[in-house]
Amino acid sequence: MTIAMDLPASRKKLAKTVNRVEKNSFTFSIFLGVVISFILLFSVAGSHAFLITVQQEVDSLQSRITEEMGNSQELRIEVAELKNPERIRAAAEGRLNMLQPPIRKQIQPVSGLPTPPDNPFRR
Repeated sequence: MTIAMDLPASRKKLAKTVNRVEKNSFTFSIFLGVVISFILLFSVAGSHAFLITVQQEVDSLQSRITEEMGNSQELRIEVAELKNPERIRAAAEGRLNMLQPPIRKQIQPVSGLPTPPDNPFRR
């Protein structure tokens, strides 16, 4: 059962205005929700782009580190080969026409002698 009642004209306008305000507030809240969603999605996409850029830089640096470690190992091997005394001696005798010095006797210091009594260096 429905009760129908005629409202005065001013009340009808007021009811329409309240109804319109409710619709406008609902529409505004939907619009605001959509805008906030787009902003959030845009910020997530931006952060992912930033992370991808940083990860590419990290990968690039990691590959450079690996490459330089290989170069360092090769240079260490080369230094070890170049420091070999036999190679240095062969190069000196062959290309530079250098001769090995004659073997000399080295004088050994005498440590068993007593110091003289008038030693000026004694304290």
